[in-house]
Amino acid sequence: MERIYRKLQKIGGSLVISLPKKWTENYELNAGSSIGMEVQNDGTLLIMPKMEHAGEVIKDEIVLEANEFVIWEILKKSLAGQTNITILSDTEINKVLKKYIRKYVNRLPNTEIIEETNQRIIIQNFGYKEIPTKKLVQRLLYLVANMFEDLENKSMDDLDDNFEQLKRFYFILVIHIRTYLRTGVYISSTSEFTPLEAMDYRMFSEKAVELAETLKEFRLSEGVLGFYKEAEQYYKEVMVAFLNKNDKLAFYSWLKKEKLVVKANEIMKNLGYNDKDKIRDLLRIIQNCKDMAALI
Repeated sequence: MERIYRKLQKIGGSLVISLPKKWTENYELNAGSSIGMEVQNDGTLLIMPKMEHAGEVIKDEIVLEANEFVIWEILKKSLAGQTNITILSDTEINKVLKKYIRKYVNRLPNTEIIEETNQRIIIQNFGYKEIPTKKLVQRLLYLVANMFEDLENKSMDDLDDNFEQLKRFYFILVIHIRTYLRTGVYISSTSEFTPLEAMDYRMFSEKAVELAETLKEFRLSEGVLGFYKEAEQYYKEVMVAFLNKNDKLAFYSWLKKEKLVVKANEIMKNLGYNDKDKIRDLLRIIQNCKDMAALI
């Protein structure tokens, strides 16, 4: 990372510095452009472009053409925080395309088709902006905890339901963070975090989703049940550390992974091939937990 030094100058009653020319050109900043500034706890001053260029500001409604690329556009605009999307066609919209649009809209969180005619489809998102970003992360963590319990109880339908919910909440979380990092604007009126925290939330949640994907395909057996419960306990310690902002517990959890690896290697000496594979899956879960602990 390049470090640039500038001397403070006094103009009127204020101290000012000039911004690097290359930086202002990269972000197309001119006199009168808005920038964001943030003072860190250590006194560091962060200066960020607000990215309010044409085409970047989120509008109330966007109109898309009904063609073979429209599903990809719906996904992109939803990720960008768009709440009202209208799909138009000069002729009748193809029935197969309509079917795919319905299918993908149903997969999006709190999103519905509110009007559908031969040449127009109107899509609207409801309510996800009101969910605080930190609450989204919290919900993800509880859904993963539910998945651990579902496996123990052999409740496969509940496992699938919790995983589908988790994907929806993660999708909303991505919308919040991408919108903030792209525009500097909090998508939720109750959100409050720095750019660094936003990236940490994103990486932390990605690890939780990776963990859930392993659980989704995992099947318990008697030979691994004991170690499974240790992995579950390890996850819950990391979860508690995040919810309580407990740095000390997060650090101890981070260190604990190595002991669990040693124990897993001992257990595998007496297991058959299939159960050894299950222990390796649990070790992937444990690695995810360690990575999450490092981000608290």
